[in-house]
Formats: sequence, structure tokens, C-alpha cells
Amino acid sequence: MTQWKNWSGNVQAHPQAHVHVADETALAEAIRQSPAPIRVCGAGHSFSPLLETQGGTHLHLDGLTQVQAEPGDTLAARVGCGVRLRDLTPQLHALGQALSNMGDIDAQRVGGALATGTHGTGCSFGTYSAMARELVVFDGQGQRLVATPEREADVFHAMAVSLGTGGIVSEAVLATEAPYCLHKRRFLVPLEALLDDLCGLLHSKRCVEFFYITHSGMALGLESHCTDDACTVRPADQDQEGLAQLRLLGQCLGWAPGLRRWVLNKALRGHVQETFIQDWHKAYASDRDRIRFNETEYHLPEANATQALREVIALVERDFPHVYFPMEIRCVAADDLWLSPFYQRASVSIAVHHEAGKPFEALLQAVEPIFLRHAGRPHWGKQHSLTAAELRPRYPRFDDAVAVRRELDPQGRFNSPYMQRLLDLPAPH
Repeated sequence: MTQWKNWSGNVQAHPQAHVHVADETALAEAIRQSPAPIRVCGAGHSFSPLLETQGGTHLHLDGLTQVQAEPGDTLAARVGCGVRLRDLTPQLHALGQALSNMGDIDAQRVGGALATGTHGTGCSFGTYSAMARELVVFDGQGQRLVATPEREADVFHAMAVSLGTGGIVSEAVLATEAPYCLHKRRFLVPLEALLDDLCGLLHSKRCVEFFYITHSGMALGLESHCTDDACTVRPADQDQEGLAQLRLLGQCLGWAPGLRRWVLNKALRGHVQETFIQDWHKAYASDRDRIRFNETEYHLPEANATQALREVIALVERDFPHVYFPMEIRCVAADDLWLSPFYQRASVSIAVHHEAGKPFEALLQAVEPIFLRHAGRPHWGKQHSLTAAELRPRYPRFDDAVAVRRELDPQGRFNSPYMQRLLDLPAPH
């Protein structure tokens, strides 16, 4: 067995085999022949133990990286699920197409982004999964199935956020739009001003998100809107340098929260507002690779978000002086995908981070009850403690989604022990 670690190092696996497939024929054969449980290994950017196995197979979709415009007048692209987002976007742009929205990390593979309901921010925009118009699914017997919202509709709605169970999504047709430019602005907001009108601020522009600088009383805002103005030079990304400074300040002044807050507040108020205009595929993503972290993120009804954020900030600043990573606040539109955290509910997402390699469990145990009390649903790819019994009442179509998986994969070929607990699925047999 070989050892595998995810991006942050908090999840380890020891699969019996690593299988790399070059095309769909090889994928079907790998599903039929590889030792179970079979888990699809993307870029390793999930913090939850989706890839955790002792034995079984890690399947890599290296060869499924095609990007093709769909024929017809409607803007759409057929995309292999092995392609990384950072490689997809320039190819789409060259085809005269664009994704309507993106997250701020583009290292993930398309399959992983779809499987976990990954998202950006924007109250009118959904997840990557919500962009899907067709899914090609290989079931537990290696049979190929094409699902759309109209044909094999139950499979489509169950598998658009698949978690790598029931089957493997090899390619997807994504709805796109014409390329556009974004005018992006970075600015500061006092915490109380943010809390006074959180949802109003999130709805104020095409895309808005906030990073609350823990222990500072200030939040960094990022907003963008479409423009026809000429592109400008994007300023050098200083986020990692800023994190290093926050870490140092926490180490030096963690014992003196009042002084730490004063120093941070004064330093941040000297922050120079940044603005730039760039093509869509050069505007969304940021550098997140040098100081790695672990993360939990919950998605809450808009009406509950402000109070939940207030409680989380108060708890972290009172009980966790060593946590210096900002908290991220975003908004996402509702969808109709059965295991999407945004199923039938527009939501505000609140993410709490801590440096990789530092103890995370106590922080998770402290903030998670707040999120749950406010009707939160966890991000599937980020750390949480919930099992099927706790998830079922939070997802109206939970049992329907599980039933589709049992039908597609009656032998449980994709069901690791973690997936068995998470979705109440049977062990492989």
C-alpha cells in the first residue's frame, strides 16, 4: 500500500492501488477490475476524509481533460472531469466562452468541484454543479449513463453533487456565457458596519465576499462587477505575505488581545484600496498555496447568517487567540440538486480556517454547534462531524439521493467506511 495525503495534510489514505485512466474505456475497465472501495482522486483540495481508505483504489482521471464547445447556438462546453479549473478557463476563453462565476481557488479538478458542491460568491450564482446541463456517469458495473434534467432526471439531480458515490462522473456539459471583464475592488469595512447590513452588502454587487480579519474588528471586502472598460494591471497578490504578518502578530501579542486588536486595526486602516480590471479567467482566483490551512464551512439561511457570524467571531476571539486566519463570508444562490447544500435555499457561507498542522478539532467542536443551531449545512469538502442521521433532516431529498446511489452501485464499489457513515450506504460486497 502507498500513502496519500491531501493538500493540507490532515487526511491520509493507504490505497492498495493507484489507477490512472486515459479514456472512458479504461475507466469502465478500472471500475470492474479494481479493488474496492474505489475513490476518485482529484487535486486533493478537500479537507474532509472523502479519499480516506485503507486498501481499495484511488482512481485518477488524468486522461479525461477534453474541453470542447457544444454544437448549436446555446453557449455550453463539454468538459472532461480530470481537467483542472486553472487549465479549463483559458481554453474556454479561447473558445469564446466563460464560466459565469468561480471560487478563489482554481487548483481543483472539475470532477472534484462538481462532486463536493464547490462554489464562488454572488447571490445570483450557484455552485459549479449548478452550471451542469448533462452528466456522463459510469455506474458500479462500469456501464455508461447520460443524465440531464429531462432524461434520467433522478440520476442527474442525485449525482450533480455526487461525493464520488453511486458512480463516477467522467464528463459534464457546463452552461457558459460570453467572455466578460470584471472590475474588482478590495476595500475595508468595520466589523459592526458589516454586521449591521451583512446581507444587503452581499447583494450590493455582482460578486461580493468578505474576509473578517480575526481579532481586528475589521473585514476585507472584495467586490466585482462586469465592465466594458479596458483591462488594467492586476496588483501583485500579497495575501500570503499578509497571512505571515498576522501569524507573527498572533505569536507576539496573543497574550494581549486589546493591544493586538489596536495594532491590527491601526495597520489595516492604513490599507490602500486596490482596484483592477481583468478578463474573467484572470480575475477570480488568488494565491492560496504557500501558507496552507484546514477549514470548516457551513451554509446558512440568509436570515440566520448575521447572528451566527456574530456568535462565531465572539467565540473564536474569546477562546482561540492562536487562530489568525481570516473568516470568509460568501453568498450562493439556491438550486434543485438533491445533495447540494443550497438545495431550495439561498445561503450565506461562513468559513473558519486554521493553519495546517495546528490542532483543528477543538476549534471545529466549538464553532460547529453554532452553525448547526442556525440551520447550517456543511460544505461536503470541508471538515465537519456530521453523519447520515444528522444530515438526513437537513436535506429533504437525502433518502432519494441515497436510493439512486444504491441502484447505480448495488455492490457498493465506491463506498469507503467514511462514505458509509456519511450517506448510510452499505459496505462493498
